[in-house]
Amino acid sequence: ARKTRPGTGGKGGGAFPLRVGSVDTGSNAIRFMVAEFSSPRDFRTLLYRRVPVRLGHQVFLTGRLAPETMDAAVEAFGSFCEETKGLKLDAFRAVATSAVREAKNGQELVDRLRERTCVRLEMISGSEEARLVHLAVASRLDLTGGQWILVDLGGGSVEVSLVDDVGMLWSESHTMGSVRLLEVLSQPN
Repeated sequence: ARKTRPGTGGKGGGAFPLRVGSVDTGSNAIRFMVAEFSSPRDFRTLLYRRVPVRLGHQVFLTGRLAPETMDAAVEAFGSFCEETKGLKLDAFRAVATSAVREAKNGQELVDRLRERTCVRLEMISGSEEARLVHLAVASRLDLTGGQWILVDLGGGSVEVSLVDDVGMLWSESHTMGSVRLLEVLSQPN
């Protein structure tokens, strides 16, 4: 689904080659990728960046994104916008997971990014995270002939899904993740 189109945009319509960009704004890092698909399953990576902006660091202790962390995120997204100039993306989607959706000031980050960068960040639910994980796994593994449990352990949440070759049968999202546990367990009693 076409969500946002930084830059000048390509031909659209789903014809190949298809150039797409994505940003996964997680609790531990922000991952940015641009790929060109020659078919639904075959692609080559044109750009990949991982920026270790630990958005979950303060959120899981105070319930708020720290101002300096939001500044770092805005800077990272600004650099992604610069890197996409001239790439003529056909589709682009930027999502934020548990740290941003749980932060009392998460919408402030979304608003700052909209005002200062080319990116429209979308806060997604745990159910949407699970759906995207299922799509990614199903695009790479043959899920026919049985039911499978998929577990996506992130920095702030874990999504557990039961899937088969037809689709997702059940899923749950829990507020348990590597950054969250590290922050909570490292606090003095």
